[in-house]
Amino acid sequence: MSYDLWLTIDTGGPEPAVVADIGNMTSNVAPMWRLAGADLAKFHGKKAADCLPALVSAVGDMAAHPAKYEALNPPNGWGDQKECLRYLTDALAAFERHPLATVEV
Repeated sequence: MSYDLWLTIDTGGPEPAVVADIGNMTSNVAPMWRLAGADLAKFHGKKAADCLPALVSAVGDMAAHPAKYEALNPPNGWGDQKECLRYLTDALAAFERHPLATVEV
């Protein structure tokens, strides 16, 4: 199981337009982003700007305290703290570029 994360905007057409595709991440690292305060599942349907404070805090904490999150590295090797931090950092950059976009998970 995994998470796909992207941002959309309503252009008035039949489907919203994707403005950022952050990509896919294994659900094995979900405990890490939850511990950091950025539960991606709860971002679904919200504006990116509304999720920015949680992402900024999560990225900062994961970067400052890697051992805290490395302790949650999954034993099966699918995902780790470094990959999770990179994913959240990519999400943060996209959310900052498109604050009015809607988050899709």
